[in-house]
Amino acid sequence: MNTPASESLALQSLALRLEAQGAKLPAVTSLPTHLVEASSVGRQITELGHLIAEMGQAIEARAAAEPVPEHVLRTAWTYSEVADRMGQTVSALGAVTDQLATVARLGPLRGRRDVDQALAAAGQVIREAVSTAHSELAEAGRSIRTTVSIIDAQQARVEAARARSATAAPPFTQTAAVAASVSLSLGHSR
Repeated sequence: MNTPASESLALQSLALRLEAQGAKLPAVTSLPTHLVEASSVGRQITELGHLIAEMGQAIEARAAAEPVPEHVLRTAWTYSEVADRMGQTVSALGAVTDQLATVARLGPLRGRRDVDQALAAAGQVIREAVSTAHSELAEAGRSIRTTVSIIDAQQARVEAARARSATAAPPFTQTAAVAASVSLSLGHSR
């Protein structure tokens, strides 16, 4: 059963996994420049793809439940948003590998004006793509944290309301039991 607490924990776990993926991204200060570095970028694309597939399954499972409680719907919506942002991250990393192939192909021809311009352009695309990958994963993390705070706040309000209603209801005492018993016996004697 997808309780608010279990949904919150699942989202927090996803946030940790995204942080781990973000730590593996190429640094904006030391961008990949050689084709050999494309293998680690490719590995990250694969890992992100597996994570996107997991989120797709999580969305499917949550959407199949009827009726869908608000916290489950909110979680599914967040998974959808995160999957979209991760797709943008994968796309950006794909652009990095594409440009690394361009650099590898044109590198031996350095010194020609057109080649140098193409290499500079490839470097700029790599820089922008890495920056995009970082910002998309960061936005995904913010989205998750927002949803967790909403679910947790709603759950806290529900629990507070339950606690208030439990203390507001008069306790069932022995006097109430005697009164009920007398009432029943009077009803039978008539």
